[in-house]
Amino acid sequence: MTTLKKVLKLRTVVSTSSGMALATSCYLAGIQVATMVAGELAWISILVAGFFCLLSSMCFSELTSLYPTAAGIKLFIQNAFNENAAIAIGSFYVILGISMVGAESYLLSSVLSSTYTIIGPNIDKYIWMLVFILLIGFINYRGVFLTGLVQDILTYVMLGFLAAVSIYTLSTHEVAIGAALASPQFTLANVMKAAGVGVFLYVGYEWVSPLAEETTDYRLIGKGMMIAIGLLSIVYSLFVVAMYVGLTKEQLLSGTPIPHILYGRNLFGSTGVFLFVVMSILASVTSFNAGLLNTSRFVYAMARDNVLPRVFSKLHPDYATPWVAILALMGFAIVLSLLILVSGKYLFIIVMAAALECIIYVVMALCVLRLRKKYPDAERSYKIPFGSLIPLVTIVVFTGLAVGIFSDVSRDYSGRILFPNYLVALVMVVFAILTTLYTLYVVPVFKKKAADRSATRQRRRPGREDKGGPAPGSK
Repeated sequence: MTTLKKVLKLRTVVSTSSGMALATSCYLAGIQVATMVAGELAWISILVAGFFCLLSSMCFSELTSLYPTAAGIKLFIQNAFNENAAIAIGSFYVILGISMVGAESYLLSSVLSSTYTIIGPNIDKYIWMLVFILLIGFINYRGVFLTGLVQDILTYVMLGFLAAVSIYTLSTHEVAIGAALASPQFTLANVMKAAGVGVFLYVGYEWVSPLAEETTDYRLIGKGMMIAIGLLSIVYSLFVVAMYVGLTKEQLLSGTPIPHILYGRNLFGSTGVFLFVVMSILASVTSFNAGLLNTSRFVYAMARDNVLPRVFSKLHPDYATPWVAILALMGFAIVLSLLILVSGKYLFIIVMAAALECIIYVVMALCVLRLRKKYPDAERSYKIPFGSLIPLVTIVVFTGLAVGIFSDVSRDYSGRILFPNYLVALVMVVFAILTTLYTLYVVPVFKKKAADRSATRQRRRPGREDKGGPAPGSK
């Protein structure tokens, strides 16, 4: 029987965790953070957001030490509360996780079609989007070792480039720290509000959890998440401030979806444009590669548990990859990307993803507390220090951030209102209702079919024994 291969090491756990967050959409989110709290001090909000995410990563680390499986989040919720809640939340989480590809492909295709025109701007966007998704799908199909190697190379090149260009910018441009400190924008309220947006810069770091069955040691998952958050905190703090000071006031107010391209042109002219186009490609590939790698394992695990059709649990006989899950997620990503390309509502998906992440972090902290109470003596290779303090702080912080997101309005960084965020909450409620209905009425059908298959196999075994020859395992 084909099983997942245990080949991933710490460097790939770190690159996958941080790579999911290194997306082209984060350039936009970074500029939004900078304009919410006097630009040169954006690093404060980014570090605050990173600290909050570090607290939540401790919750994931303890839970993964209890259940090191591809089913990850579903199993955490199932054992802490019940299976129906786990299936509903897990299904919603997978859908929205892969939905980020739509926003990412829109931004990448916008960068490429505006820089390199082949046929025409609109047609070019569709071409670039398809090439992007098919390439990553092929890499994932060929095996986790190849996928991990690609992830390592791209992620560490990205982190190195962003750090280097940031240090160059900050050493050659005036950084008005004094003026920023005296700015009326620099208030505690704005710092915390910007930190709420800053959480998006780390979105997806925990998606490495489903790879627990493919690491050489499942304890690497928790360690890798914490290292990744540290790296992201440093690099984003440098880069967002550098990009802010490297753009003109007019560019900051233009509302362009490609601020990093303008920043690159300001720094190095046409060479800078080329470099940042390449970085956009790497960012999108890195993010989607990590996303498809992890969501496909989660779908595989859910199918293995008879929550999804069993066909999604098939592994390739040569590459040991969940190839049916990969192909299905690619198809879903293409359809969703086309919808976002037509509507242009990429920021809606980004806000929804940030809100869902806050909710998931709250749920994970609740799972930690619940499982400690239910199974106090269960073996844990990692346990969060200071008792219940950190899970409780995580619950309070991310509940507040989620409420803040839903009660706010979304603007581009020029300040123009795009939509009220309560619309995001309404759409999420619809999604929640649909996943709940799926859990209550569709999943039982899959469970019954699995039970029928098992019963049929049990009936066949004695039959073989009666016809001559013992049944498997009998003496």
